[in-house]
Amino acid sequence: MIVETKIVGRRTPLERRPLELVGEVATLRGLLEQLVRAEVDGYNGRQAGAGLLRVLTERELEAGAAAGKVSVGPQESARLAEPDEAVKVALLAYNDGMYFVFVDDVQIMTLDDPLTLRPDSMLMLLRLTPLAGG
Repeated sequence: MIVETKIVGRRTPLERRPLELVGEVATLRGLLEQLVRAEVDGYNGRQAGAGLLRVLTERELEAGAAAGKVSVGPQESARLAEPDEAVKVALLAYNDGMYFVFVDDVQIMTLDDPLTLRPDSMLMLLRLTPLAGG
């Protein structure tokens, strides 16, 4: 499955990355839980390496320059994320309408809607931003 993320109102391009699903996923709730846990694992893994001297490769420097920002990541170790809490926050944000979810160009309206996923399915997370001063 390919995951795309976009923030409405920002000029940043879509971010795309693969997500390998573990087991059968039958609902949006299950899909979001797997996605959030994968992101938390990645974040916590990056935090474990914080504070170490990190040298950028030429490819990383070029990619950063093309994006307009070269960064070596956090230098101080931040608090590790709790997977259960992160899942709870993501589900609450979905219920509060902070982001929309589309699977293969079809908007998923509730967390317990049944899903039919294929290995080449496209998941789009569209984060909404509140209007300033509104």
